[in-house]
Amino acid sequence: MTTTPYQRLSSLTAAFGTEVPLDEWTWHSLYEYADTDVPAPEQIVEITHLWAVSPEGYGSTDIALVARLYDGRWATCVAWSDTSGFGCQQGVDWRVNATQELAISQGLDKESRKHLGLSLPGEDDA
Repeated sequence: MTTTPYQRLSSLTAAFGTEVPLDEWTWHSLYEYADTDVPAPEQIVEITHLWAVSPEGYGSTDIALVARLYDGRWATCVAWSDTSGFGCQQGVDWRVNATQELAISQGLDKESRKHLGLSLPGEDDA
């Protein structure tokens, strides 16, 4: 049985047990609706941090993740969709950086860092 790149990515995030699982469809959306260049799915070898929720409890999605890439670089993705889901109103921002530290400081916004437990020195962690 052949797995698609999005099935493989879904399996990398399954262990996180987030409120909103990153299933094959969600991963496809993170690529299809990206506002920036994205790393090829096969380049992602590990998801190190993941936060995915539905703020009002149905339909809408907020996602933040940090991923290690095959070539040693690091990627982040910060994404959202409204209650009609990806494909109507959404934002998907991928960033690739040379180190995990740069990915966290430059690829994630303050709110995403807070949710992932990765706040920078001086940022309110509470």
